[in-house]
Amino acid sequence: MYGTHKIPQQRIPRSKKTKKWAEECVEAYIDMSKFGLSERRSRLKALYEYYNGNIDDDDYKYVLKPYGKTRSNFPSKLRNYPIIKPIIDLLLGEKSKRPLNYSVIIANADAVTRKEEAKKQALFTQVQKMFLNELARNSDLVGNPEEIPLPEEVLEQFERTYVDNRAIKGQAALNYIMQHQEIYDKFQKGFFHYLVTGEVYSHKGVRNAEPFYEILNPLDIDFDKDPDIEFVEDGDWAIIRKFVHASSAVDMFSPYLTPEQVLQLENPKQQSTESYLLYRSEATGSDDNIYRNRLIEVVTVYWKSRKRIGFLSYKDKVTGVIEEMQVEDGFRIPQELKEQGAKIKYEWVNEVWEGTRIDGDFYIKMNPISNQRTSLDNPSLCKLPVNGRKYSDINADNISIVSLGVPFQLNYNIFKYRMELAIARSKDIIAQFDINMIPKKWDMDKFMYFVEGTGIAWVDYNKEGIQLSPQHQSVLDMSIKTIDQYLNLLESIMQEWEKISGVNRQRQGGIGPYEGKATSQQAIVQSSHITEDIFRKYARFEQRELQGLIDYSKEAWLSGKKAMYVMPDMTTEMIDIDSMQHMETEYGIFVSDAGRDQDKLEQAKMLSQSMIQNGVPASAVLDLFDTENYAGIKDKIKKAEKAQKELEQQQQQAQQQAQVEQQKTQQMQIQQQAVDKEKDRQLQIELALIKAEASDNQDRLNIDMAKMQQNFEIKQRELDLKQQALNKEGDLRPDGE
Repeated sequence: MYGTHKIPQQRIPRSKKTKKWAEECVEAYIDMSKFGLSERRSRLKALYEYYNGNIDDDDYKYVLKPYGKTRSNFPSKLRNYPIIKPIIDLLLGEKSKRPLNYSVIIANADAVTRKEEAKKQALFTQVQKMFLNELARNSDLVGNPEEIPLPEEVLEQFERTYVDNRAIKGQAALNYIMQHQEIYDKFQKGFFHYLVTGEVYSHKGVRNAEPFYEILNPLDIDFDKDPDIEFVEDGDWAIIRKFVHASSAVDMFSPYLTPEQVLQLENPKQQSTESYLLYRSEATGSDDNIYRNRLIEVVTVYWKSRKRIGFLSYKDKVTGVIEEMQVEDGFRIPQELKEQGAKIKYEWVNEVWEGTRIDGDFYIKMNPISNQRTSLDNPSLCKLPVNGRKYSDINADNISIVSLGVPFQLNYNIFKYRMELAIARSKDIIAQFDINMIPKKWDMDKFMYFVEGTGIAWVDYNKEGIQLSPQHQSVLDMSIKTIDQYLNLLESIMQEWEKISGVNRQRQGGIGPYEGKATSQQAIVQSSHITEDIFRKYARFEQRELQGLIDYSKEAWLSGKKAMYVMPDMTTEMIDIDSMQHMETEYGIFVSDAGRDQDKLEQAKMLSQSMIQNGVPASAVLDLFDTENYAGIKDKIKKAEKAQKELEQQQQQAQQQAQVEQQKTQQMQIQQQAVDKEKDRQLQIELALIKAEASDNQDRLNIDMAKMQQNFEIKQRELDLKQQALNKEGDLRPDGE
């Protein structure tokens, strides 16, 4: 018996799980929960107040009321000097910059078979290429042979690059959900709750044919699980209670509400004072929200019931192998299978149910959830749509970073308060003079004028009727020496708090005057080791969330999905999901170590300067900074190196071609010079012959001149042919060379 309601029996046939039975289950779990102004709710809410710096006077009662009463007109007021918030904000900032590298893998039994078939096909294709290449070496009819990688190299490249096509589709689906549901921002919000309260909770499922995801306020959830179970989704039941307006209720549950129920939401019957807004107004002393209380209580309950399923075994007619299939309770064996000796073995397994109570009056969605997220290996394994985890609750009450910092914050404020009192009591060093020391005929204003203006206090020791001596002069020290001690105490508190939280002053950007770079860097590294466990545990939660989202997308996209979305690096991506293949695929989500990835990411980006110096284009280097994961940077660097090598090869080929053309030009110039010289030589010969035979008689001269003219024309034609050949060769060269 829990509270006033007993949980109805869960191990009953589906036919007996009526609407009344489901309503009794919902009421029983709600009655068993710890909502309202409970101790847990007050404790969690106080942690948010500490983060925001709101002071609770009860924490300082022994300081402000040491004797049971509060003094008025005190020279000091207790204030909050936040030392918790900067630490939390720094961790939030670091989380926002840590990469979320996730990969989708295939967990189906046929994944290995498909990979082996793809490997076999890759080797077969390679053997064909090797055969054609060898044929090219031994035949003049085939083109020039090319370099073909060896089978060992092909296998190595296959193992490195092979990705199942279904995994590619799953990765695209998850990328779309991440952008559509703004998962990055919601994970950041969940991390804030995790740091403040040490608890983080989420709710996911399907609404309007799309997966939805939301981070829950830890004040709005209650659950129960085994002590050894780490995540809430593996627990027994979970309840979400929210206070929403009628518009929000209609948005979430419009397909399940009747017109009468929608009308009732406009005038809710329940006026609960446990609404978060009213609870906050009561705590702060403001009652503005009381007069506009139209919030409606919406309680959603998820619990694990039982159902009976059967395993039908029969012998296949063709192969003779015993086959087995899962059937629902009440399944009747066909006559044909009965003749083959078919049998059914029944078992009771878990089944997640849901139910929602609105305005404390009517119930909707009282049924098993559509996607049980079961396992092929264990049909009884199912998960709740609510998930969450705590930071450190093993055999003890849970803690958080803020809860660890509360004692330090209280002491810091108290010592600040004490120091302010000491400052109020502290006066300056005062010179004490006898008033009779003022010279005769001087008033107080004139005496103070010379003291402040010249720094000299003129004294008349011979005043008539007055006996004075130097002993009447003294110095009164009214300063409080404990102020320095308070400063040391405050510094000590800060050092202890930084040590406990793991966020030291070097990590916050504070460097001492005598600290070197190596010392500061080592301090930052040691500090990150302390807080790394916080990030690691939360990353495990993120992995579970991504797995749940990809599972719920199967239910949401029953008719397939086609969409286009924009990635953070402003690239446009498209998805085209086949419903049957998507539903039959069992996906697995792998999230890498963000801490190591961050280190490798920074080291890879540090290479950008040397890459630019070595000739890599600046655009390719800038493209690295848009990449959030190390694998992507490594892939882009490889592409940049490949492009750089191709560019160098092109430059070398262009340089070699230029050298060849230059040699041709030089050779043509030499040939042209030879032709010109030959023409000059022939001309000189002809002139000499003419002069030598000028003295012969006219008859012989005429005969010889005719012969010389004939030889000269032959030589001239030969030179013209050579010139035409040179001109033709020059015309065939490209323009500008």
